[in-house]
Amino acid sequence: MINSSAKGSITLGEITSYLLACKLIDVDLKEENADKLLNQEVDFDRPGNAQFYCLHCARYFIDDQALKEHFRTKVHKRRMKALELEPYSIEESERAAGKGSYVPPKKRKIETQPTDKQDLRMENVDMN
Repeated sequence: MINSSAKGSITLGEITSYLLACKLIDVDLKEENADKLLNQEVDFDRPGNAQFYCLHCARYFIDDQALKEHFRTKVHKRRMKALELEPYSIEESERAAGKGSYVPPKKRKIETQPTDKQDLRMENVDMN
């Protein structure tokens, strides 16, 4: 008998939670939500007082160095790759069921967020 919790096997719950996390992160990547998350007020209950947050992974870090190190990890790079495709939608599921014609998912260009507050200010100046 094969143990279903053996290393290497993936359960339906893990897949569902991963897809849900990708959808929630996709909402966080919208510009108005991203600004709020990157410029949070100090919260002493969060790691790093909620000042060092990775938008793409939805994780808090204790300091800027830990955040920069996270950007170089496989976990972050895999998440960036997963976010390149638009999340699965209801319309796409209806097309897969035969209600409409197939439209391939669009690829997005996802870049790692700037880490310094000064970099954030420079981007805002460039946009205006």
